[in-house]
Amino acid sequence: MARTLRLIPTLLLAATFAAGCSGPPSARSLPALGAAGPAGVVRAPRSLGATALAPTGSGTYTDKQGSFSYVYYVPSTPKAAYPVVLALHGCLENPTSFESGTRFFEDGEANGYVVVMPQHLVGTGADVNPKGCFEYWNNHYRTVGEPEVLVGLLKDLGTRVPMDRTRMYVAGMSSGAAMSMALAATYPDFFAAAAVGSGTEYQPCVTDNVMQCYAALTVQQPNQDPTASGQAAFRASAGSGGKTIPVIFFQGDVDTVVAPFNLPQALTSTAVMNDGIASYGRFPGVWNTAPTAQDSGTVPGGYSYDHYSADNGMLDWTIVHGMNHAWSGGVVSPDSNASDGNNYNDLKGPNETAAFSSFLLRYHR
Repeated sequence: MARTLRLIPTLLLAATFAAGCSGPPSARSLPALGAAGPAGVVRAPRSLGATALAPTGSGTYTDKQGSFSYVYYVPSTPKAAYPVVLALHGCLENPTSFESGTRFFEDGEANGYVVVMPQHLVGTGADVNPKGCFEYWNNHYRTVGEPEVLVGLLKDLGTRVPMDRTRMYVAGMSSGAAMSMALAATYPDFFAAAAVGSGTEYQPCVTDNVMQCYAALTVQQPNQDPTASGQAAFRASAGSGGKTIPVIFFQGDVDTVVAPFNLPQALTSTAVMNDGIASYGRFPGVWNTAPTAQDSGTVPGGYSYDHYSADNGMLDWTIVHGMNHAWSGGVVSPDSNASDGNNYNDLKGPNETAAFSSFLLRYHR
């Protein structure tokens, strides 16, 4: 029997993006820091140490599809097997700048999970690109391209670090967020949940030309058909054993790099993918356009936001009003600057790292 999928209607999303909208959704009480509410989202502003935690170790993984170096953090509390978050940086970032902004290591220490941060290579050639972007513009499949390398990296590190294979997660920013969606599509049996920060749907462009795809994502208009994208995502997961995957999204409503229009595209695509997985490819397309939960709030001295949940919590998304292309609640410091000198973090937003980990850690395979 097909699951009933619940999506926010495009018109409602458009209204939340527009300045001076008619009013926020009905508010409900928000969870305290570290507590999971009905949608598992943490809203409190972050409270962090002066400096980011150092990685526990580093390594390099290579297979026939490519190679990545990486750093990782293992929390100080021993466990027989740790949950794991694969955290993927954006273009022009690296693990040092990404960790300095997101403080994933600190969140992993507090909540008892391992963090693995790969470094995308910078340069020219088959395995690299000039801005060190995870290659969201390519068509990714289960055993082809970067997804296979990243999954192989985790499996290899798992021979040295005790990992709970039922609690593997992926989260990312920008191109890393788009790759998180690609990993959710290609390995929904490996990852228990995914988190997408300022990212896109699977196969977000009708072209695999990187510059044409990048230009298309910056404008507030349709590019890829999200239904076709969702069906392609389902096909990419062939052989996954029919496992649907929960996904959480964060998006600034004045993002000039990944336009806000990409969020409703990604929501529809993800729901169609899960619909196909749950119905063994029959795609019945049963849509309920009302979110099952919604709330709103304002960070003290910062941005307001609207949060929605649908499909029994399988889809979760937060729109941060006034935020450009940034990690919400991220730390702005010289260490978190990207290689172009820009800083893709905004402390005035709700704590994206805590919201992501709270959502992800609810799920297991």
